[in-house]
Amino acid sequence: MRIAIIALTKNASKLANEIGTKLKGDVYVKEKYTTPEGYAIEGDFIEFVHKIFREYQGLVFVMATGIVVRAIAGVVKDKFTDPAVVVVDEKGKFAISLLSGHVGGANRLALKVASIIGAQPVITTATDVEGVISLDVIAKDYGYQIENKEDLKKVSAAFVNGENVRFILDEDAEKIPLLKDYVKNRDDRQVDAFVYITDKEIKKPLEKPYVILRPKNIVIGLGCKKGIAFEDLFLFVSETFKKLNLSLKSIKSIATINIKKEEKGIQQLAKFLKVPLVFYTKEDLKKVEDKFPISDFVFHTVGVGSVARPSAYLASSGGKEIAYLKKNGMILAIYKKEGLTWDGLKSWG
Repeated sequence: MRIAIIALTKNASKLANEIGTKLKGDVYVKEKYTTPEGYAIEGDFIEFVHKIFREYQGLVFVMATGIVVRAIAGVVKDKFTDPAVVVVDEKGKFAISLLSGHVGGANRLALKVASIIGAQPVITTATDVEGVISLDVIAKDYGYQIENKEDLKKVSAAFVNGENVRFILDEDAEKIPLLKDYVKNRDDRQVDAFVYITDKEIKKPLEKPYVILRPKNIVIGLGCKKGIAFEDLFLFVSETFKKLNLSLKSIKSIATINIKKEEKGIQQLAKFLKVPLVFYTKEDLKKVEDKFPISDFVFHTVGVGSVARPSAYLASSGGKEIAYLKKNGMILAIYKKEGLTWDGLKSWG
């Protein structure tokens, strides 16, 4: 997690260096206040802030809030892409979470900075003030992607206002500590909003705001003949997922043997699904091939007795097989990694 600490005056620079040392961040101050480990702020301050704004996941400004607001005004985009911005006064009395409190992690960064310098953290996000859960935080902590973001404000408002939010969860998600009370309190009152945490396809609830937190917990292992077409691969995968009632958006990666690196069809499939390709050598696959049935044809073709299953097994860190199919020169193994934090993000500190 890259963090920049920025200050303009002599006293603020001392505090910035203290914070930078503890957070292992990059410290930017006026040239005359720089240390051998720090960096000098060059040129116009607002232009400097605009230049580095997207280079860091967190920005800590040791200066007046007004200066910071004016400096970042031209580059702020949205809560899902903006970095965390925290403001600290020169005396180190307050650490204010200013921007991207939940998704960007500014609330946690403010708490971290406050603990370092003995300051009072200032957090104003409604869910934190009211003591209710934040879907943004859950998504960040457990690596979920948020779908139907346009309803996120409505669903969050339902929490803050004490309305009835119905959770529809996969088994793993029911183990999330923050959700225990909400899952326990399901009732038959009029439902005001829905939260889904699932890798399955869902039907939109009628005329109610809803949010889907989508885990990336499924790996596809592929084996195929040379020159396989993208259209054939995609049809095979999509039809299989439809039969299993699984969402393509929960695919974490596509795994196969490294001799398939140049297969255009596989490359196009990964690009279309917006997931990375993971390649294994035959030596990698041989380490686990004894767990699976061996094909003499595959062995004589690529030097290892199985490709799709061991690739998916390795890429899912020993996950559970939920489907294995063959069709027209294509072999598909679908594995699911069970557990809460496989693809989750680590919290600050």
